[in-house]
Amino acid sequence: MSTQPESRLSRNIAKMLRLDGYFVFKVHGGPTMMAGLPDLVVCAAGLFIGLETKMPEKRNNVSPRQRYVHEQIKNAGGSVFVVTSVEEAREFVRAVVEESSGAAG
Repeated sequence: MSTQPESRLSRNIAKMLRLDGYFVFKVHGGPTMMAGLPDLVVCAAGLFIGLETKMPEKRNNVSPRQRYVHEQIKNAGGSVFVVTSVEEAREFVRAVVEESSGAAG
């Protein structure tokens, strides 16, 4: 198991979001995996939410390919965010769910 700070952050975010009742999985990159996908994929209230995890000092260190894929997700009606903490991830997921609930009602 990796002990890199960003990997640890992703694991902690996934763990907390699962405790909140969301379905979460880690995208493991590899030679057959599409480049630029967010680190975590969350299904919350039927919504697609991608989370790109970065350490706070590297928040803006998003590659051109990641930016392109993030835009593709948004254009398809999904949400994607760069997050640097467990609490920030929870806030983004909750905001997307609340916004969707308000728009539906």
